[in-house]
Amino acid sequence: MNTDLLIVGGDGDLALRKLYPSLYFLELNNCMPDNTRIIGMARTGQTRDEFRAKIHTWLKKSIKDELYSEEKWLRFADKIWFGQGDATNPEALGAVKKDFFENDHHLVIYLAIPPMIFGKVCSSIDVCGLNRPTTRLVVEKPLGDSRESFIAINDELARTFSEDQIFRIDHYLGKESVQNLMALRFANDMFEPLWNSRYIDHIQITVTESVGVGNRWAFYDQTGATRDMVQNHLLQVLCLVAMEPPACLNAESVRAEKLKVLNALRLIPHEEVGELTVRGQYGRGFVDGADVPGYREEESDKYEIDPNSQTETFVAIKAEIENWRWSGVPVYLRTGKRLSKRHSEIVIQFKQSKHQIFEENHSKHKANQLIIQLQPDAGIALRLMHKVPGLDAGIPVEDGVLNFSFDEREKKVTHDAYSRLFFDVLRNDPTLFVSAAEVEAAWKWVDQIFAGWKATDMQVEEYQSGSLGPDGADELVSRDGAKWLNEDFELWCALD
Repeated sequence: MNTDLLIVGGDGDLALRKLYPSLYFLELNNCMPDNTRIIGMARTGQTRDEFRAKIHTWLKKSIKDELYSEEKWLRFADKIWFGQGDATNPEALGAVKKDFFENDHHLVIYLAIPPMIFGKVCSSIDVCGLNRPTTRLVVEKPLGDSRESFIAINDELARTFSEDQIFRIDHYLGKESVQNLMALRFANDMFEPLWNSRYIDHIQITVTESVGVGNRWAFYDQTGATRDMVQNHLLQVLCLVAMEPPACLNAESVRAEKLKVLNALRLIPHEEVGELTVRGQYGRGFVDGADVPGYREEESDKYEIDPNSQTETFVAIKAEIENWRWSGVPVYLRTGKRLSKRHSEIVIQFKQSKHQIFEENHSKHKANQLIIQLQPDAGIALRLMHKVPGLDAGIPVEDGVLNFSFDEREKKVTHDAYSRLFFDVLRNDPTLFVSAAEVEAAWKWVDQIFAGWKATDMQVEEYQSGSLGPDGADELVSRDGAKWLNEDFELWCALD
C-alpha cells in the first residue's frame, strides 16, 4: 500500500536540519517507494520550486559530499510538495487534504511543531477527515516537562488517535550503536549467564557533550540536563541494557520488557537526593583550546540571561533497579555540556575474585569491563588481564583490551538515526518507538528527583568548562569504591 508523508512545520528548523536529509537517505538506499509523496506544510508562502530549493540548500549542508547524488536528489525532489496553511485551522488543513490526500494511500503525519499546539492540530486533523484507520502520527520530544504535563499532552493526542497510531520519537533508539545493544545481549549466548547481580559489580552510562547551550539558552534554562537527556535518552539506553529477553522482537514484547525496568527503578527519597545525585553547571573554561563563557555568562540578543539560574547543565545519578536480576547493582548515570569531549558509552564492570594468585607479579589487578562505545566512535571493548611477554620470573600480568571497532563499517553507512525511524514508520513498525506507559514511568522517576532537589534546596555545583564535570560526580561513585571510565578507553585501544 502506498504511503504519503505530511510534515507539519514543514519549513522549520527540525524539518530542514534533520527530517529532509534523513528522508533523502531513504532515497539513497532505495527504501523510498517511487510513488511516495512528501508534503511540507507551513504558514509561510512559497512555491514548490522555492521550497525544494530551500531543502536542497540544507541538504548539501547536512550530509557528506560523497553521499550526495544529483540523480538521487532529482528523484527525491520529485516526491516533495508544499502546502501552505495553518495546520491548527481545519479549513487550511482541509485544503491541503483536497490537493494531496483525496486517495486511498496510507498517511503518516509528522508533527515537527511545539507540543503546546499538538492538541489543536490533532483536532484539525480529525475535523477535516485525515484521521483514517491507517493514519500514523509521529511526535517529537519534549513530551512535557513532568509526568503531569506529559499526561495532559498525551490525553490531547489520545482524543484523536489510538495508542497504536502514535509513534513517539527518541532519535537515540534509531542509532546503529544503540540498536546493537539488542544484538550484543540477545544474539551472544555467552553474556546471558553473566548478565546479573551475581557477576556484575556496577553499570555506568555516560553521554557527554563539549558544546554549550548556544542559541538554545531560553529553552534550555526551562529544561536542564535531567529533562533534556536523562528522562528519555539515558533511561531508554538503560532499558536496553537491563531488560529481560523479550519473547520476540516485536513492539509489544520489547516495550513490555522496557517498561518493567522503568517501573523497577527505585524512587530516590528526598532525604537521599544529596547523596545519590549531583547537579552541576558549567563555568568559564577552555574547550578545544578556545576560551568559552560560563552558563550564566552566555551572550545573545534573543533572550535575557538569568544571572542567578540554578538550571543544571550536568547531572549524575546513582540508580538502582529493584528486581531479581539487578538488585544491589549500582547504575551510575551522567550527562553534561561543556565537558572535555563528546562521547557516549556504557561500561559493564564485572566483579573481581577475592583470591588473586598473581598478587606479587603486577602492581594492580583491574576488574574486567565490557565497554560499549556509542558515539562518536562506535565499538565494543573487553578489558582483560594478560601476561607480560618476556623471560620474567613467575607470570607477570598487565591490563589490556580486546577491541572490536565498527568504524570501518560506519564509513559505509548511508543513513542516520532519523532515517531508520522514518523507515520503520513507513513500514508501520513501532518497535523502536516509545510507548505512553514508558514515558509516564520515566517521568515519575525523574519527578521524584526534582521534588527532592526542591525540598532540600539543592544548589548546582559549578564545574570548569572543558573538564570532566563537578568533583561531586567522582565522589558519588568513589563512595562505592568505583571510578568513572573517563579517558582510559582511548589508552586501552592504543594498546591493541
